[in-house]
Amino acid sequence: MSDGGLLQKAMEQQETGVTEIVADAVPAAEGGSSSLPLSKIASTLAVGVVLPLLLLMWFGIYLDFIQITILTPLVIIVSFVFVWWKLGVGTPSRFGGTGIESTAAFAIVGTFLILLGTPFLLATILTGEMSVGDVEFDAQGEVMNIKIRQNGGSGSYVADIVIEQNNAQIWSGSETFSIDRSDGAGDYGLIMIDVQEFYNSNALPLDSTAYKLKINIEGREFTKNLDSNILTRTVTASASDATASMTTDSDSCGNKDRCVKGVALTASAGLAAAAGFPLGPMPNADYTIKTTMYYETTSTAIDYPMVTVDSTSATWDSNGAEFGSGSGIIGFEGSSLPLDGSEFASDLQASIIPIDAWDQNDYGCYSVVVEISQSAPWAGPATISGVSHYMFEEQGNQDDGFSETWTEVDSC
Repeated sequence: MSDGGLLQKAMEQQETGVTEIVADAVPAAEGGSSSLPLSKIASTLAVGVVLPLLLLMWFGIYLDFIQITILTPLVIIVSFVFVWWKLGVGTPSRFGGTGIESTAAFAIVGTFLILLGTPFLLATILTGEMSVGDVEFDAQGEVMNIKIRQNGGSGSYVADIVIEQNNAQIWSGSETFSIDRSDGAGDYGLIMIDVQEFYNSNALPLDSTAYKLKINIEGREFTKNLDSNILTRTVTASASDATASMTTDSDSCGNKDRCVKGVALTASAGLAAAAGFPLGPMPNADYTIKTTMYYETTSTAIDYPMVTVDSTSATWDSNGAEFGSGSGIIGFEGSSLPLDGSEFASDLQASIIPIDAWDQNDYGCYSVVVEISQSAPWAGPATISGVSHYMFEEQGNQDDGFSETWTEVDSC
């Protein structure tokens, strides 16, 4: 073997050894260029981070089975672990891992910082910016709830409150509240006032009689117009109606061709309207209705039980189904309440009080009187009355036959 050949082999072996030493001495670099496509990183962050946090922001307060203060960190931790695993970011080599996928790691951390840091920055900037939010009433219309909003705020405050009607103060008071609640619109404090404390008179039908709320908090004054429909609770008009059910049944009519089987009574209560128009309904009013049908203005023909109305719910003593079910609805869709009887009349498609159940059922003039009573503060001691009159007669002759009629008249 030639010297050149031996020398060449020696040089090759030396170069190989140096290369292996250098390779062993330099560890694999972490954070090199990413092999993950940006589209995959973006879609994973959108599904695993952005969507859960947005859902938590808007709907987390409605989850009653877990407190929002516990749910929020749980969602953040689970989302972080999910996207870190899904993108295969890995662990540092010093902890026995294969290295960190730097692009994905920066994207994950940056996304969390933006989503979690933005509300904090906004709250820091906007703290102290206070406003009056929604003014709502509970389901029964008994309590007015005032939301005082302050983004990122906290602490307790004293609110000086004035309620005006007709540009005159009708109520004032001071209420202490704290910014200790939150909903989808942000942080707020709650002030609750019983409507009975400030109710004065109907807010409708005039703009001048609407209620105005003024709140002063540490020198800042806020003004809000209150809902006039809810604050219209004093009944100003009532009306009555008695519609006759007619029958041709010979067992009921005897020798008459047609006769009165009974009457369907209706009582109405609400806000006075122009002539020819129905009364305005009052879905938040409380009152009682007493309906009586008189014969010839003095004798009682039908003494209907007292009806108690609480908002839209009407109840009375049915007396063993003599007066129907004992319950009804008034003020929800209209101002009229059908007063049930013991029978159903197919010609009227309504419940009636049969004529043989009247205390007086002779021919003559009948008056149906509806009396509405309310207690303070909704109204004073005066009773609001409505009356209608009807003539009950027999008409005809022996040759053509006899029939009964029930006709509304102006007076008895």
